[in-house]
Amino acid sequence: MSRLLHVSKSKYRVVISDTLPYERPMFFSNRFFARFLKFYGVEINGDVLIASKHTEEPGLKEFLEILGGKKGASRSSFHYSITKDGHKEGRSLSVIHPFHQIKMVDFYDRYKMLLIDFCSRSNYSIRFPYKVADYQKKQKGFHKIFSDDAEPIDTSESLKHFFAYKYYKNINFFYGDYRFLRAEKKFRNMTKLDLKRCFESIIPSTLSTAMFNNKMENCEGSLAFYFCKLQDEFNKSRDGIIIGPEFSRIYAEIILQRIDLELEKQLETEEILRNKDYIFYRYVDDGFLFFNDVEVKERFFYNYISELKKYGLSINKDKIVAFSERPFVESISIAKGLLLRLVDERFQNRLDTFKGFVHSQNNRIDTPTKLDFKTFVNEVRTIMCTCGEDIKYKDITSFLLGVVQKRLMLLIRDFNLLYGQYCKAAANASINKYGMTIKERYEREFVEFSKSIVEVLFYFLYCDMRMSTSLKVVSVINKLQLFVRGTYDIDEFNKSDKFPEHYIEKLDEKISDEIASLFLNIKPEKYNLMEILNILEVEKTMQVKNQISPKVLNDFWRKCNGKALCLNFFTVFEVIHFIKDAEGYNDLKHMLFGWIEEQIHSLNDSMSSSAEAVLTFLETMCCPWIDNYKKIEYARLLCGDASDKIYNFAKKQKDIFIKWHGYKLDEAIQQIHSSEVY
Repeated sequence: MSRLLHVSKSKYRVVISDTLPYERPMFFSNRFFARFLKFYGVEINGDVLIASKHTEEPGLKEFLEILGGKKGASRSSFHYSITKDGHKEGRSLSVIHPFHQIKMVDFYDRYKMLLIDFCSRSNYSIRFPYKVADYQKKQKGFHKIFSDDAEPIDTSESLKHFFAYKYYKNINFFYGDYRFLRAEKKFRNMTKLDLKRCFESIIPSTLSTAMFNNKMENCEGSLAFYFCKLQDEFNKSRDGIIIGPEFSRIYAEIILQRIDLELEKQLETEEILRNKDYIFYRYVDDGFLFFNDVEVKERFFYNYISELKKYGLSINKDKIVAFSERPFVESISIAKGLLLRLVDERFQNRLDTFKGFVHSQNNRIDTPTKLDFKTFVNEVRTIMCTCGEDIKYKDITSFLLGVVQKRLMLLIRDFNLLYGQYCKAAANASINKYGMTIKERYEREFVEFSKSIVEVLFYFLYCDMRMSTSLKVVSVINKLQLFVRGTYDIDEFNKSDKFPEHYIEKLDEKISDEIASLFLNIKPEKYNLMEILNILEVEKTMQVKNQISPKVLNDFWRKCNGKALCLNFFTVFEVIHFIKDAEGYNDLKHMLFGWIEEQIHSLNDSMSSSAEAVLTFLETMCCPWIDNYKKIEYARLLCGDASDKIYNFAKKQKDIFIKWHGYKLDEAIQQIHSSEVY
């Protein structure tokens, strides 16, 4: 059976894959927005949004006016910060205005083949779009591991990209691949380089030079002119181009490919030939130069710097890494190899080892799973110190947690096959006393193993508080939560819980204790608050009695006082999404709803429509835990006599960007991680 599925041909899938940053909260996506746009056939006509289908529906016109802003309105993007190495105040990512997202749908529909053409001209690039994606890979069928009656999650709306990409989906796949090894065999030296603040430094108007070798004012009506105009609208009063969405990487790729072409041409005039005198590979803004003659390197850098300067770009001198002998292996690569081996050893099925075999021969009860927090962390620290003083947690944590997650799933699969037999036998009363002893030992040890993993995860989260780390921590913990909450099918009519309730509560209490400790000890800043609050996602799976107490979150939020910039659409709605209608949060709710009211009041200015304010209004109207009288008040503020229509229309939509009803964390995780497309 094929592992590939046809992807939707709808033009609106652009907003699912290419208009949002990857590093965002899990509860937020564009898949419901794409459904909405497709259902109503939303288009832009004369600087306003109109519907081409179901136009008779009451409230639709008013809803679209708020969604897209009034004609002539200034539509600003929603900028937020995440932790980023080398950025003291964090890196600013952007969600463009819903109106502009719909503009990008039209832009891709008109220019998709030209975008592919202008991104396929370089001999250096090893990541570029080469066709509109037709297929996506099926998700691995791990759902049955969690519960016998689990259904696979529909990932048809979680597309990673609009285009299919060559050659590498991640730069880590380049290391050790045949291109790298072939170049290492042919050339004695390699220099790794990186462009300095690439997206922030690009001069948007140089796109016309890159595409047509002409000034922007002479290219009116072209792809370059329209794309540049959009970037200016998205990024008003800021340098460079929008950071986060995939379309900005395409913007940068077109410019970088022109630089590649000019560089190769100039080197040829100096009789320095690609594949003979050097090989250069570029993955977005990372470059790898292989060469034999130092003079070739000097001429390459001289010409590259000259070409980059024309577009406002430069090489980051602090990140140049030179190799003068083979193998061209960085200490970080060695560390990752050792970490991979460590995880394979510590997360293997203990019953399959020689030690496990000896224990079984001596009739000793052993368990498939066991992990000592202190030992594992110290082994990781030893590897880091052994491989070089320059290795920091930020260099290895994301990789390590990704490997842990993959190995953990295989270990849970093995454990599930064995443990399931004991659970089903116990449910059928076909197990003896010794068998029950083994079953109880397995479930007790697995929960202890899970608690150790939770401790490991939070240790690395403390050491490397970034959005990518936070997302992986949430993902791994959720898989443990799903497994212990799962069921086995005993027969056609009966099911058995995998673990007794008190073991589930033990794991939940451990998770909540670690979160409470994190909130107590960490210092919230504008650029790390999203990462910290993201960990609340695992609390949403628990019963209220096992969640962190209101005092923990209230005390944490007091530490944010005086940091008004910490409040943004994502942080406010992450907290609301967690606390729902729980008691004990009156002061916190008062502050959050005060911020919401300010945002909604800002929409009363017909000439201003910020993406953050629009998202706030729409999700306030959809949120089931905000009083209806407040929703009607907000609708009346913006729509006057049409307030009832907008209120009823929004109520009917239920989910626009945030999943409020029937929210499942495992589904949100799969949607945000997305499948590769081909």
